[in-house]
Amino acid sequence: NTRARSLSGDTDAALVLRARKGDLAAFSQLVSQYQRPLTAKAMSCLRNLEDADDLVQETFLRAFRSLRSFRDDTRFGPWLYRILRNLVIDRSRKAWREIDGAEDALSTLESEARNPEQDVLAAELSERVQKVLDAYPEGRQKEIFRMRFQQGLPIQEIAQRLDLHSGTVKVHLFRSSKRLRKMLTEAAE
Repeated sequence: NTRARSLSGDTDAALVLRARKGDLAAFSQLVSQYQRPLTAKAMSCLRNLEDADDLVQETFLRAFRSLRSFRDDTRFGPWLYRILRNLVIDRSRKAWREIDGAEDALSTLESEARNPEQDVLAAELSERVQKVLDAYPEGRQKEIFRMRFQQGLPIQEIAQRLDLHSGTVKVHLFRSSKRLRKMLTEAAE
């Protein structure tokens, strides 16, 4: 709901107006209201909590810096999501360049239409990731990673199946994602 109400009962528009006038508490309420959904969206794109948190923080920083030029007060939430989306795209471009200079592949992936070249690139990346995952040592982290990203299980279900706290599952996912990214980068070099 773009006219969402904060815990204090203020609408987004009212909070934005107060924040423009220098009321940091009003901006803090907006951050509190949108931080979890933005982090969830970033996690669905990045699959890494640390990276997701970084982009959400950058989203709020950019929003705060641009607050005075923001004109559509009633559409604050979608504006934040656009900022986050642009940051995710920028990060994806950078990652592709770092992995193998695939600037052309990125522009292909950005288009909605699937084509044979995109399928080949996706298959190559999938094969590279699978090789790195196969080289990853067996253990709890690998098991949790596979359950989450290969089987698509939600964190709560993984926690229940393994009799773990969901926070423990998140920590394992964070560590395995970080380690796999490092291994993938090393394999690309």
